[in-house]
Amino acid sequence: MKRHGIIVRPTGKLGATFNPGAARHQDGRFILLVRSVPKGYKKLGAVNEFDDAYTSHLSLWEGKTPIHFTLVNPEALMPGKEFDRFGLEDPRITKIDDTYYIFYTSLAIGLGQKNANDGIRIAMASTKDFKTFKKHGVIGPDRRSKAGVLFKSAGKLHFMWKDEAGVERTMISPAPDDFTNPAAWKKFWAGHDIEKDRLLVPQKNSYEDRGTEPGAPPIEIKEGLLVVYSSISDDYKWTISVMLLDKNDPKKVLAKTTAPLLIPERKYELIGDVNNVVFPCGALIDKGRLYVYYGGADTICAVGSESMTKIMKSLKPFKNNPAPAPKL
Repeated sequence: MKRHGIIVRPTGKLGATFNPGAARHQDGRFILLVRSVPKGYKKLGAVNEFDDAYTSHLSLWEGKTPIHFTLVNPEALMPGKEFDRFGLEDPRITKIDDTYYIFYTSLAIGLGQKNANDGIRIAMASTKDFKTFKKHGVIGPDRRSKAGVLFKSAGKLHFMWKDEAGVERTMISPAPDDFTNPAAWKKFWAGHDIEKDRLLVPQKNSYEDRGTEPGAPPIEIKEGLLVVYSSISDDYKWTISVMLLDKNDPKKVLAKTTAPLLIPERKYELIGDVNNVVFPCGALIDKGRLYVYYGGADTICAVGSESMTKIMKSLKPFKNNPAPAPKL
């Protein structure tokens, strides 16, 4: 995958800007919603451990091309509700009808607290114009979970997400018809067996043995649903890969890459708040190329691209090979 370099850097009072959700507005604008962290926080551990000064929000960036962006609103979506008072993280953007739905990881408890896991959930907001936003609330299950993505295929709504209650694995669940109503989601999860929803568990190979996670919302192409996703290796390296799902049955993986499309190699991917990270939250196809928007080392935003011809050639029939439970 060709790197186009850093497209968003921390500016002003921000100490980190990364993990961008991406969309193309109906008027042609390229849109990024970027996880943004004000300066002043302290890192407490090697991976995702910070003090309570670490709060996040979403800033808005726009571009006329898929690789050049300017800051439009540094505070597009801010903490303010009980469920996200410590932060909004890692947005994914899905357009349904005339509305853009934003799914993000909400933090109700500071990451420096021992019970931080109890506050990590999936929440949803929406907008029609990326100027005004409405928060709907928590729509994910009542367990540590992230990376929510809602999408429609074959006339049905599906919800892709990452379960973090045990091993990190990618799931696909049905979605209630009244998907903008948190009460409908709560009722759904109360009567639903999550264990039936496994899509891609950690695989026994060199790069997916600690976990897999949805990256960008699925992109419908002729051959199926193209999903850019993230993997975690046993030595904590985050990489970017692609899989193809069945349009009629998205819980069926038809094919996937047998090696990452992108691994941490550049300095801005190797060293940062979390080292060795290329992490995707957005992807678009433009003029026959797949553009993947990702965070580098939890500090900056970058973009890479590849021709769809090469992407399709890289997909091989999927053979499930679950990895043993990771070492703790």
